[in-house]
Amino acid sequence: MKHKVLGKLVGNTGDMAKLTMVVEDSFSVRRGEFVRIMHQERRDEPVVPVLGRVTRINRSNMLFNSGFGEGVTELELLPGASVTGENMYAALEIVGFRDPASRQIKIPRRPLDPGARVETVDFQFLSDFYEFNEHTSLHLGNLVGYERGENTVPIFLDVNKLVTEHLAVLAMTGAGKSYTVGRIIERLVALNNGTVVVFDPHGEYGQALAKGRLHFAEKFDNLEDERDLQTLPRIQEMIKRMQDAGAGINIYTPQHESFRHKYADKNHSLALQFDRFEMDDVAEILPGLTEPQQRVLDVAIRYWRTTDKAEPRDINRLRYFLGDGIEEIRDWDDLTDAEAKALNSRSAAVASMKLNRVLNEARSFYSATIEQPTDIYQMVGRPSNQKGRLVIIDLQGLSDTAKQVVCGLLSSEILRAASSKTDPLRPCFLIYEEGHNFAPAGGNAVSHRIIKKIAGEGRKFGVGFAIVSQRPSKLDADVTSQCNTLITMRLKNPDDQRFIAKASDMVSKADLDELPSLSTGEALVCGRSIPAPLLVKVGSKALIHGGESPEVLKVWGTFHE
Repeated sequence: MKHKVLGKLVGNTGDMAKLTMVVEDSFSVRRGEFVRIMHQERRDEPVVPVLGRVTRINRSNMLFNSGFGEGVTELELLPGASVTGENMYAALEIVGFRDPASRQIKIPRRPLDPGARVETVDFQFLSDFYEFNEHTSLHLGNLVGYERGENTVPIFLDVNKLVTEHLAVLAMTGAGKSYTVGRIIERLVALNNGTVVVFDPHGEYGQALAKGRLHFAEKFDNLEDERDLQTLPRIQEMIKRMQDAGAGINIYTPQHESFRHKYADKNHSLALQFDRFEMDDVAEILPGLTEPQQRVLDVAIRYWRTTDKAEPRDINRLRYFLGDGIEEIRDWDDLTDAEAKALNSRSAAVASMKLNRVLNEARSFYSATIEQPTDIYQMVGRPSNQKGRLVIIDLQGLSDTAKQVVCGLLSSEILRAASSKTDPLRPCFLIYEEGHNFAPAGGNAVSHRIIKKIAGEGRKFGVGFAIVSQRPSKLDADVTSQCNTLITMRLKNPDDQRFIAKASDMVSKADLDELPSLSTGEALVCGRSIPAPLLVKVGSKALIHGGESPEVLKVWGTFHE
């Protein structure tokens, strides 16, 4: 292809984030488009094309100067007269060049030549620049400005880096963040045979298995993307096959009748084994216990484990030992003098009251009325189990505290099992929707400690996570700073933009300026799973997702007396 000249570099070319070009005419280039500048890094090295992106365009005309005041409204040009005195400058941000030897993307260390020609790029150049291995990558969507027709430039994310090095998806409500996460999930499960666990506070993801049946998107006849036209039916077929094999989409819910109705009895009731949890976990879900109350609870749990040797153990037995059964514990030979003194009925009653509140709100613990306790290995799978699955923890209707309790305890069990030297879990990817409720700034959440632990240690054991939120400024900065891939969609709140700039060194000032004007479904993607920051139009999904707003006019209908 012959590359058209769009303009020339002017001014100081030493700052790669603030290059300026004089534009040929007003139709030459648009904001967000890519350009290339030829550059020689060393005398003995070949000339290479450097990729840049237009971040801002300034256009002014001396005839329509704001200093002219009201008189400019009377100004008319004679027929056939041309507009003169027009100035057009564009600001460029350098993406980098691909080193011919190492194939790595690098930023020039020598300033570009003032007066150098700024040229167009074609889709083939961009595709070659953003090279990928399709077998180890996930197709998120297409490059904005190159998302349809023959010039489509597909954008892929490295699956291994995406999953093990953590992901943050941040956007205001309605920008398409849950839809984006849904596309990532179904591709990880169906095309990469992965295990994904979603903590779903509002029951949105569960819509894919409402009434116990798989719900897929409608026909894809209107799609222009050839890749999606071929891949989406394949995803649907693979999920059906996985479902028939006992994997695919599995729903876990608290023990409540409404969930049985929602999923036509195809859901699994959560039955967590309270005696399996470490005292750190218990202290998290029962904050505010005094030292005597903590000691009473510790002794009661130890006695419960000793007395009821057979697993699984009924949580109602612990309730009993903290109530009428406290006298039974007092006669236990294994008590120290300090423990015996601490076993007063008042401390036991307070500990029992706090425990009962958590158990009654969460409704997710094993008792003798449940057939089987929740088996984390059955939920996530072992490395030898070659069946991809999407595990949805539907927490709709629970209080915020109860959601955090279930999320925190399940996350803790998953990390503990994954780190086992003798019986590890299958590598898995955890999704925390409404992440600011599970890992808030200030740490005031039951689930906060374990999410921070997974952020720091999970990668070693094959446990990655995605934190999804519409209020980034309310997230814990330590958690988001561990996310090595960042997908940011439309964000207008200045606090949220400042938080992203502070929490991640992957986002430039030009990128931040782009966020308020992104359309629904457009995303800025940057980080370790992608060669360089890119604006992506996220593609379509195969499964139905319940996050869309209801069409209120259809629901309201017409007034009838």
